[in-house]
Amino acid sequence: MKKNLFKQVVVLLLVATMAMMSVGCYGSFALTKKVYNWNGSLGNKWVVEVVFLACYVVPVYGIAGFIDTVILNSVEFWTGKNPMAAKINSEDGTTVAFNQEKNEMTISYAGKSFTISREEGKSTVKDAEGNILAFAVSDANGNMNIVDANGKVLSTYSNEEVSSMLASK
Repeated sequence: MKKNLFKQVVVLLLVATMAMMSVGCYGSFALTKKVYNWNGSLGNKWVVEVVFLACYVVPVYGIAGFIDTVILNSVEFWTGKNPMAAKINSEDGTTVAFNQEKNEMTISYAGKSFTISREEGKSTVKDAEGNILAFAVSDANGNMNIVDANGKVLSTYSNEEVSSMLASK
């Protein structure tokens, strides 16, 4: 009984794989990239590596890759749009759009637009014209400094405060 079920599963996987390969759908692997970018944004190389290994053991990357391959990339191939190309609209008119290729997020509200992106080791906030308004950068002690365009430190958060904020999500 178990051998027969195993053979059926193997045949089903082979048929599904051949069906995917026959449509020529490569896709953008948006979900897998989001997991990868999230992991890479954790900062410290040791934390990134430990989380990467945990995501490998738990098969987060494998599951994300499977969902991308079987569902999202196929939808992208047939419709021309990837379901993971996120744009969130709130009731008050605020929109948040993610650009996977540029690794940035644009927030629009009350007729104004701001873009947050990762550049040169810091998170940068720009207005619609591309002018830098502020940026966040970590110092040697792991503290996060919020700095305006003129280089003036607006606020500083300790490593513990940052960890506490991330844990409260």
